[in-house]
Amino acid sequence: MCRQYKSLIEARNQWERDIKMYKDFLKGESKTFEGRYGAEEYISMAENRLNDINLKLKDIEKENLPD
Repeated sequence: MCRQYKSLIEARNQWERDIKMYKDFLKGESKTFEGRYGAEEYISMAENRLNDINLKLKDIEKENLPD
């Protein structure tokens, strides 16, 4: 498996962990407006990044399929 593919998998896993962490934060009790807004923005950005990574992974998988 190519190095780029492995790197993308690791990045995807990290973004998924970050999203979970921030969603857990939002479930908690005490939050400032800035904290809530920042967490929501980060989750949105991370989800968009995950979509980009998944598209790149699909492209790599298509390129490596046997004919």
